Amino acid sequence: MGLWIADENDGLLCPFADGPLCGGPLCLCASGNTVICARTREAQVFAADTGRLLNCYPLPPGVRCMRALPDTLYCLSGEADNVSLLCPRSGQLRLCAQAGCEPRDLALSPCRRLLAAAGGASGRLYLYESRDLTPLRAIPLPGIVYAACFCAGGLAALCAVEEGDICTCLYRVSARGVATELLRLPGLPGALLPLPDGTLLLGVLGALIHLRADARVLRRCRCGLPGRLRLYAGFALCTDTLEAKIMRVPLNGARTETLYTGSAPVDMLLL
Repeated sequence: MGLWIADENDGLLCPFADGPLCGGPLCLCASGNTVICARTREAQVFAADTGRLLNCYPLPPGVRCMRALPDTLYCLSGEADNVSLLCPRSGQLRLCAQAGCEPRDLALSPCRRLLAAAGGASGRLYLYESRDLTPLRAIPLPGIVYAACFCAGGLAALCAVEEGDICTCLYRVSARGVATELLRLPGLPGALLPLPDGTLLLGVLGALIHLRADARVLRRCRCGLPGRLRLYAGFALCTDTLEAKIMRVPLNGARTETLYTGSAPVDMLLL
């Protein structure tokens, strides 16, 4: 297994090359035996086992997040304020839907039939049918919606709420679209990741927190600002936006390990 690293300043790094494969990566996505790297207005597709460039195609500007299904790529544009459905091999645009104002995150349901978008400054969580981006619901939430995920009991959303100082609020959203606040913490929100046992990893300024489904804290580790979380067997990988590093976070409470220190890491894949 090898670590692919998207560093906005240092470029796209992989185990098969001594230098960057390209400059200015924004986010990554694994699709079949390829790695898709989003840049400002284009995608570059690389072979996952060699790092060889296979294709390039245009993307909406400012892609913040990508998710993939077989023969399907979802791209969330923070500048075009939409989510797009494309062919991951050719980049052919198939469908597009509005996704708020400066949207920030995408999540696929475990059954792969639903797609959720954190609508950013629109203060809404958007829910779609994944096959054709049919809008199902736009759920109002307080503040700026930073992150979203599917979890036990429905959806979870992470919001930045300003009440004098900025706070991070975690909400559970029911199937009927009713939002319940579970937790409030000081500081800016980061990333959100559901775990197979029904618990959550939540990023907030200064910490990465492991929560039970009822939002009780299981453990906490120091982190400047968790920007991207990815789940692997027994551990998660986390980008620290403030300290410019990538950490390996064991889910059993063992000590975290720094895998990479750069200038602006924004995403990573372990393949």
